[in-house]
Amino acid sequence: MQERIPDSVYQNIQHFISHSPWDWRGVMGEVSRRMASTFAFLSEPCGLILDESGWEKSGKKSVGVARQYIGNVGKVSNGQVGVFGALCRGDKVGLVGSRLYLPKEWTNDPARCNAAGIPKHEQHYRTKPELAIEIIKDLAGNVAYDWVGGDALYGNSPILRHFLQREDKIFVLDVGEGLGVYLSNPEPYLPAKEEGRGRTPIRYKSAQKPILLKNLIANIPDGQWQALTHRRGTKGPLKRQAVLVDIWVWGADDADKVESVQLLISRELDGSEVKFSLCSQPHEPMTLQDALYRQMQRYWVERAFQDVKEQLGLHQYQVRSWISWYHHVVLTMMALHFILQTRIEEKEDLPLLSCPDVKIMLAKTLSNKLNTQNGISSAIQKRHEQRQADIDRYKNYS
Repeated sequence: MQERIPDSVYQNIQHFISHSPWDWRGVMGEVSRRMASTFAFLSEPCGLILDESGWEKSGKKSVGVARQYIGNVGKVSNGQVGVFGALCRGDKVGLVGSRLYLPKEWTNDPARCNAAGIPKHEQHYRTKPELAIEIIKDLAGNVAYDWVGGDALYGNSPILRHFLQREDKIFVLDVGEGLGVYLSNPEPYLPAKEEGRGRTPIRYKSAQKPILLKNLIANIPDGQWQALTHRRGTKGPLKRQAVLVDIWVWGADDADKVESVQLLISRELDGSEVKFSLCSQPHEPMTLQDALYRQMQRYWVERAFQDVKEQLGLHQYQVRSWISWYHHVVLTMMALHFILQTRIEEKEDLPLLSCPDVKIMLAKTLSNKLNTQNGISSAIQKRHEQRQADIDRYKNYS
């Protein structure tokens, strides 16, 4: 950045990201409000999609870095993970909230947390669904949306589902095929204490047995499936087979708390790629068309994360501390909003305008020191000086 920006100083840029006390929460709130204002000009239903994004990171000092599952590489690796809230309206997506996930090996080590500048009130363990709840609370009153979506990590969380139900939020949350559900109310009860034997029971039971989702699908008659269009593709409408079933969800750890929800099952027309989602809409059942549309909107969020990483550098930074991580993330969110706003404003003249297109226009419009021969020579000279300094340090260390 310092090589390219006129009149810039490396130390100033690094200080702005790493140490400056500007309020990332306030900036994140303003970005979310502006994003909501931008989305107000779009006509499609608006969802708040909860998702996580991780990236590999070497070393042990970068805040939150640990051996954990990193989705974009598809394996457990050393890296950082953030939980994000994204507004999704049609094919337009914008990030409106984020929280850094701290594994227990961090929250159980106060000295390590203090060294990374993590505030005391943040040094306690929270699951990713609990971080998602924090994002939803922060958005209250500032950002409007029609439903909440998320993958199985969030759909499998009773804590998150119960929170959304208490708040009267509509949701379509994916769940895994191993979830056990009931086709009628399990009516949990406390067993009566047997006279003269043991303690008074405190764990609820049910006379019914749950059925796993992967087994439930086999009991659905062929005639109950419907083929519906969930969005338009470049080669025509995209369709899936789908069905909605009334179910009850209950776990022994939930005492007598029983969830009455709808289960959406969808699959490709050839029967492959089966998806399960729990659906809840207060006051009236959800329609099959709405449920399927909402389930499939996660596709656009995954595309947005691809853009924000590859084009806007979400995972490309040279900082380690708590505040610097949030500074970088919120500035990336701001950049994404600028790109989205530009695409919407120019949609009449440039309907296919993309994130890389906007970057090209900026690169050719903004002043850049590397556009001059002296700027190029100066940048190369400074790179060589830094490289030689690194070599000298290595020799002295050896």
